[in-house]
Amino acid sequence: MGFPSTPNLKLEPRPRTRRLLRCALSSEPVQPPMTVSITGATGFIGRRLVHKLLSDDHKVCILTRSASKAASVFPASTYPGLTIAQQGDWEACVRGSTAVVNLAGMPISTRWSPEIKQEIKQSRVNVTSKVVKYINHAGNADTRPSVFVSATAIGYYGTSEIHSFDESSPSGNDYLAEVCREWEATACQVNQEDVRLVLLRIGVVLGKDGGALAKMIPLFMMFAGGPLGTGRQWLLLSLVLQTYSIRWDPSHSVFRQMGFDR
Repeated sequence: MGFPSTPNLKLEPRPRTRRLLRCALSSEPVQPPMTVSITGATGFIGRRLVHKLLSDDHKVCILTRSASKAASVFPASTYPGLTIAQQGDWEACVRGSTAVVNLAGMPISTRWSPEIKQEIKQSRVNVTSKVVKYINHAGNADTRPSVFVSATAIGYYGTSEIHSFDESSPSGNDYLAEVCREWEATACQVNQEDVRLVLLRIGVVLGKDGGALAKMIPLFMMFAGGPLGTGRQWLLLSLVLQTYSIRWDPSHSVFRQMGFDR
């Protein structure tokens, strides 16, 4: 007697098995699971970052001001084991984390009234200040997160039609540059003796399921679009996620090649 046929059965490896297979086929060593606390997790980058971390078998704690919104974006049935922490529980999550990622901030793609401009700035500075305080008060180096990745933006440099900018360029003198300076200055208050601080100045991120591209496509569908720069200034969402995973892992091959591992 043979076994019953199951023509539609697909055997998929579990997430951890897939991760081990990827590591076995690559030159990267298998890294132990991390616990990562994230602000701004319900945003465009944050949602995908949470998904990537969980698929790589890491633990994630979402630091949110609205548990109901976070639960609607990350339903427990789809994201079992995900921790959603309201403000009163942020400190405990930060204390138990390997890394903290700060993505919080009100979207800037809106009409800028004086009140909105103030909210854009304060939504970034206030959350960053709170996270920095919790990291600095998280005990000694053994209990404190080892990495703090805080988002900022290329708006730091201002705008120019003739100049190119790099990390050594000075800050601009417009509103967004002011926001970025205060945002970064607040993040720099973290105790950097035993916490590695990473400031990521992110540009316009493109992804098919939201962000700037979702706002651009309708205009092009109505033949109202046009060239956006030279076409060489794009930043794909997948590259941003890869950058985050590299930045908080000093044992990554990129760091080993550059001599940054410790």
